[in-house]
Amino acid sequence: MFLNWFSGNNQLAYQTSPYKQRIDQLGAHLLKLRYANEVVRQHLHEWLRFSSHLNQGPCLPAMLDKNVRRYMVQRAKGLSASRSRVLRASLRIFLDADEQGQFCRRMDCPPCIPDWFIPILEEYLHFVQSHRGVAPMTVKKYSRRLSLFAQYLESAGITQLSAITPGHVREFYENKKGLRPRRSYGPTLRVFFRWAAIKGWLPDSLSDAVPRPRHYRHVNLPDVLSQADVDRILVAVDRSTPLGRRDYAILLLAARYGLRPSDIRRLTLDEIDWRGARIDLRQLKTGRPLALPLMPDVANALSEYLRNGRPASSERTVFLRHCAPFEPFAAQNNLMAIMRKPLRCAGLASRTGRHGMYLLRHTLATRLLASGRPIKTIADVLGHASTDTTYGYTRVDLVGLRAVAISEAEVNR
Repeated sequence: MFLNWFSGNNQLAYQTSPYKQRIDQLGAHLLKLRYANEVVRQHLHEWLRFSSHLNQGPCLPAMLDKNVRRYMVQRAKGLSASRSRVLRASLRIFLDADEQGQFCRRMDCPPCIPDWFIPILEEYLHFVQSHRGVAPMTVKKYSRRLSLFAQYLESAGITQLSAITPGHVREFYENKKGLRPRRSYGPTLRVFFRWAAIKGWLPDSLSDAVPRPRHYRHVNLPDVLSQADVDRILVAVDRSTPLGRRDYAILLLAARYGLRPSDIRRLTLDEIDWRGARIDLRQLKTGRPLALPLMPDVANALSEYLRNGRPASSERTVFLRHCAPFEPFAAQNNLMAIMRKPLRCAGLASRTGRHGMYLLRHTLATRLLASGRPIKTIADVLGHASTDTTYGYTRVDLVGLRAVAISEAEVNR
């Protein structure tokens, strides 16, 4: 089926491969999903190369199989970052696809886990899921952080938990080779150490080796833009292309309503009431419903994208990827890439502070506060579960602070 996509010795290898049927099936499925021919060609050659290293059997190995990981490490030597991503994607599609050629797209690659740590990590993740009810996203975070810790231990010559010392914990936490300490890893490590102590693999005191730095709320001011900067960002989007229409609608939702990236990413057609001029959605972070008025400029941007920009799809999610497969954004996507180009075009790429979608959310909150809107109203617009979160934005209301500031004469009285 794909004989003409190969040349030289690869043609013979393709024709005699025991996995030819699978290669044909997956290649045809990618073409059906409207993958670019060059992308399909890259996948075909990676599948053929990988299949020559497989022992033919009734079942394909899992993506985390040690032999697969070993092959991936060897194959990735000397490859660029983009080619390494293609390699990981090719292997995942080849190994994970079902009998119909269907596969789930994932943004991040599975962490590289040392062999000695795999059974320990699997047992721990099963524990936090079944006994603590930890959410799947948190389980992935635990897996990624503990895998990195295990990689550090292996580089230090440690291949069993009982050999861990407080010095190892401190050195990993301080991240000597990095730019700053791994402060967010502290709770993950402490919970894992307590669990391992209950299992009898570690001394209970090891959890105390993880530093507990003092954190203060509202230490820094929220990073915000001026209204002129927001307008420059929106104007910088090229709305003459389908991709530009999508990005403009996304940025407008963030600028007008302060929606979180997760809520923009999950917005569905069923949550937009065109006749009633409303947007009714349920927030991913809090689980609380949020009702917003459908502003005219937002309605026009959404309508323009849906009519003249959105790829044909049966998905009910409003915003889709514009390269095959045409599907909703991955759950890990914070839409950072959509902000990057408009910031650069608006001359704001070199600014200090935030560069993501939350910059527009913080800007809206500050602007509403400066206009005299009540804290409760701002909290309702932003979808805050408590007004305590909204009070953090009062720190940048300079006009309001000047109005209540004590003058020098009053101080000297």
